[in-house]
Amino acid sequence: MITALGNKNKYSAREMLLFATVIFAEDDYVCDDSNSAVTNNCMGCICQASSSCNQTIGCISGNSLCGPFLISKPFWLDAGACALNGDNPSSPTAFINCANDIACAAKTIRSYVNRFQKDCNGDQVETCEDFAMIHKNGGWNCGNNIDNTDYGMFFTECKDNILSSGGSL
Repeated sequence: MITALGNKNKYSAREMLLFATVIFAEDDYVCDDSNSAVTNNCMGCICQASSSCNQTIGCISGNSLCGPFLISKPFWLDAGACALNGDNPSSPTAFINCANDIACAAKTIRSYVNRFQKDCNGDQVETCEDFAMIHKNGGWNCGNNIDNTDYGMFFTECKDNILSSGGSL
């Protein structure tokens, strides 16, 4: 019998192993784009900033970034491995198939934002700017400034065009 916390609590080896397995379990996040705060206009600006929303771009940078949103496989996995209808997320082609399909790629972005949504720019509100930062920098480093990047400049131009025409993000 393994004893934890002195003699107060006694746990069997099996219980300790189960606890360790739960604590250190592999990430099991499942694709979930429901109730996403990412609007269609916001998604359009993220797409525009990523690749000029080029739906035929395929994969670039040694196949590490794919589709109009330039999604990486680790990003896709963190988003819960969203897949096209009828495609198995475990399939070796599921990532490329999804990233190159604008609807599935948008679902991936929404699922990723659902998982990592936070105030990245420190303005005390979670808005499209934060979602664009999450997409560009990842969920763990979303506070990195994007203003002076091509991505940031294209995003701001798109956002400003939508807002100046009376639209919203």
